Amino acid sequence: MFDYTKMEIVVGVFVVLGLAALGYLSISIGGLRLRPGETYRVSARFSDVGGLKAHASVKIAGVTIGRVESIRLADYYGQVELAIRRDVPLPKDTIASIATTGLLGDSHVALSPGSAEANLADGDRISHTEPAVNITDLIGRTAFGNAGAPPPDAGVKP
Repeated sequence: MFDYTKMEIVVGVFVVLGLAALGYLSISIGGLRLRPGETYRVSARFSDVGGLKAHASVKIAGVTIGRVESIRLADYYGQVELAIRRDVPLPKDTIASIATTGLLGDSHVALSPGSAEANLADGDRISHTEPAVNITDLIGRTAFGNAGAPPPDAGVKP
């Protein structure tokens, strides 16, 4: 019926394996989780989320332990939902801060675990947070000093 040569079969198998490898890489790099039960969710409120984006990493000591699920506005604060691996318990006094990788790198959430006996449970909120550093303001203050601030003896008449 069909008269395939050996070369056509080898090329066909090679193409199928290449597509399978491409599909696997797309799923693993994209961060798709096939088992949603392997994480628990906690939230944190920040006065400024800076350049943080959904799907950014959550790290402790530079090691990725989760990711940012969503960011929304709640009571004029940026509420960030975090998905943390179940094998990483976080004490209730954990501090969450927004950091960047390098000077102009991607933002991520950096966690500093505390020493509390009790751990955060699924749905809890991290109460101690530090907002993102506004790099433009920092550079402006460094370059121009306190140019916008009045001198220390302003308003004092001799």
